[in-house]
Amino acid sequence: MPVFMRIAGYKIYFWSNESGEPVHFHVAKGNPLENDTKVWLLSNGSFKPAHNKGNIPQKDLTRILSIMQPYYFDFINLWKEYFKSDVQFYE
Repeated sequence: MPVFMRIAGYKIYFWSNESGEPVHFHVAKGNPLENDTKVWLLSNGSFKPAHNKGNIPQKDLTRILSIMQPYYFDFINLWKEYFKSDVQFYE
């Protein structure tokens, strides 16, 4: 489970077995769980929450996405390097 970044007590990460899915990250406070909040990276350079099963307050999620924006390409590069493949986008 590669952790990309920590923001205000939240972990930004992806699971090691997700190479068949479009590029995305999960957000967790504390130890990551199977149903943590999931966010798609879109081909237009933006983000789209897939779900918020981690019940992250909207204010925190908005802040996290704002902080992640400058790291959009860095995250994609980490995904590509980790899975040794090109990325697929949700949209």
